[in-house]
Amino acid sequence: MLGRFKSIRYGPVLFAISALIALAMVALLGFEWTQRQALKQQVSKRVDSVTAPAFLLDREFLRFVSALDVFVNSRTPPSAEDLGTRLDILLSKVETLRESPGSALLLQNGQVAQSVDKVVAFARSAERALLASPPDRARLRLLLIEMQAFSAESQALGNSADLLGAKLLESQTQGLLEQNLQILWLTGGQLLLLVLVGWGLVWRSRVQQREESALKLLNEELAGARQAADRANVGKSLFLANMSHELRTPFNGVMGLLSLLSKTPLNPEQADLVHVANDSAHHLSQLLNDILDLSALESGNISVSKEALHLQSFLRGIEATFQPLAAQNNLQFELKSQIDEDLWVQGDSTRKRQILFNLIHNAIKFTQQGGVVLHARTVEQAQQRWLELRVEDTGIGMDEEALGQLFQRFFQVDSGLSRQFSGVGLGLQISLSLARRLGGDITVQSQSLVGSVFTVRLPLVLWTGPALPLAASLPLGEGTGALRSLRILVAEDHPVNRKYLSILLQRLGHEATFCDNGKLALNALIQGDYELVLMDIHMPVMDGLTATRAIRALPWPHSQVPIIALTADVLQEARDQAKAAGVNAFIAKPVKQEDLEPVMADVIARAKAAEPQLAS
Repeated sequence: MLGRFKSIRYGPVLFAISALIALAMVALLGFEWTQRQALKQQVSKRVDSVTAPAFLLDREFLRFVSALDVFVNSRTPPSAEDLGTRLDILLSKVETLRESPGSALLLQNGQVAQSVDKVVAFARSAERALLASPPDRARLRLLLIEMQAFSAESQALGNSADLLGAKLLESQTQGLLEQNLQILWLTGGQLLLLVLVGWGLVWRSRVQQREESALKLLNEELAGARQAADRANVGKSLFLANMSHELRTPFNGVMGLLSLLSKTPLNPEQADLVHVANDSAHHLSQLLNDILDLSALESGNISVSKEALHLQSFLRGIEATFQPLAAQNNLQFELKSQIDEDLWVQGDSTRKRQILFNLIHNAIKFTQQGGVVLHARTVEQAQQRWLELRVEDTGIGMDEEALGQLFQRFFQVDSGLSRQFSGVGLGLQISLSLARRLGGDITVQSQSLVGSVFTVRLPLVLWTGPALPLAASLPLGEGTGALRSLRILVAEDHPVNRKYLSILLQRLGHEATFCDNGKLALNALIQGDYELVLMDIHMPVMDGLTATRAIRALPWPHSQVPIIALTADVLQEARDQAKAAGVNAFIAKPVKQEDLEPVMADVIARAKAAEPQLAS
C-alpha cells in the first residue's frame, strides 16, 4: 500500500517534469527552425553570390575597353565581329549581376546601381556604333575615352561588393552564435530535467517491479483458473457428446418403433395413445437438439459448408415438408418465390434449412387461423447480393415489449404457468446465431393479434463450380423419388435399433443384412454384393469410421459403395470426422423414415451419376 501511495504522489511530479521537457523541446525546435531559415538565407545571399558577379563584371568591362582600344587605334585591328562578341559577353555579365540572388543587396546602393547602368549605357552605345556600316570609328574613339575615364568607378564596383559581402558574413555569423548560445542553454536545461526524470524512473522501476511481482502471481492464479475452466468446458463437451449418444441410441428405437406402430391397424384408443407418445418423443428430441446446437454455438464448433445448392429445389423441399403439418392444423402454407429456376448458389443448406424450420414451425404453432407464407427473392444492396427469405403468418403476433426480448434465450411469448404453447425458447436464439454465423441477420415485425413477419437476409454467393445434375444437387432431406429394391448392409450393435431398421427397410421393400460391428461389416462387404451401407459410428471391435476408411481402401467397385452414417453423436466434430473418413451422408439418430428415404435416394443418385467417370 505504501509503494502504491508513493507511486500515486510521484505521478504528477513526473508529468510536470515531462511537460517542462516538452516545452523546452518546443522552444529548441523553434530556435533550430530560426537557425535553419537563417542558413537558408545565407545560402540564398551567400558572399560569393554578391562578390563574384561584381568582380566578373569589372573584369569583363576592362577586357572590353582593351579590345575597343585595339580596334580603334591598332594598324591591324581585329574584326568588328570579334569586338561584338566581347560586347555580348559584357552584357551577359551585367544580366548575371542583376539576376544573382545575392546582388539584390548590392544594387540597393545607389552609387553601385548608377555604375551598373553606366556600364549598360556604354555597351548600348558601342553596339549602335558597331552596327553602322562601316562601323563608326570616330564615335567608338569618343566612347573609349569615356570608358577609360570610368575604369576607376568600375573598380569601385568590385570593392563595394567585397565590403558588402564582409558585412553580410559578419552579421550572419553573429546571429548564428547567438542562436547557438540559446540552444546550449536549452540543451543544458533539458539534460538537467532528464537527469531528474531518470532518477524518478529508477525509483519508479523499483515500485513497478514490486507491482509486477504481484501481477505475475495474479496471472498465475488466473492461468490456473483458466485451465480449470478449459477442463470443465472439455468435460462439458464430453458429457454432452456422451449424453447425446446415450439418449439418442434408445430414442432411435422408441421413436422408430412408435412410428412403425402408428402405421399398423390400431383401434381409436390405441391410435390416440401412440400419437401422444409420438408427440412426447418428438418434443424431447427437439429439446435435445436445441441444447446441443446451443452448446456448439457457444463453443464456436459450428462449421459452415460451401456446397452447391439449387435454390428452387431447396425451397420446394421446404414447402413439401410443411404443407402437411399446416394442413393438420387447418392452415394454409404457401411458397411465393421470385427465384430464377436456374439459380445455383454456394452455401450451407443444412443451416439454412434449420433456420427456416425454426421460423416456419413457430409460425404454424402460433397461428390458429389463416396461414403462413414463405416469400423468397434476391436483392442487391451496397454492392452485395442477398437472399431474402420472409416468413409471414396471421398468428397471435407480439407487442413491443415482447419484440424487445424475442431473441433472448428461454424467452416465451406465451409465458406463465397456464401458457398454451409449448417450447423452451431456444429456437429463435439459435436461428439468429446461425444467420449471423452465415454472415446475415434476422429481423422481425409484428402486431399483436394481427401476425408477424420474420425476415432472414443471407449473403448470396453464386456457384462457380462445374454444373451438377439436379438430382445430385438436392440437399439432404428432400425427396428424389421412390427407390427400387436395394441390397443394403447395416452395421448396428444395438438390438432395438437393429429390429427397428429391419422392419423399416423390409416395409420399404429393401433386402437388409445386419452386422454387430465394423469388422463383420467389412468382411461381409468383401464377400457379398451390396449397393448401400448403413453404418453406425460407435460399435465394439471396430467402430464405424475405422470400417469406413477400410472400405474406401478396398479395390474398385467395393471402395465406391455409398455409405450413410447413422449415429447418436450429432456434434459438428463427429460430422467432420465422418466426412473425412469417406461417409457420403450423415443422419442423426433417432432415424425417421421421412429422413432416411430421401437421403438413400440422394446417395444412390450421386453414385449413379459418378459411375461413368469412374468407368472411364
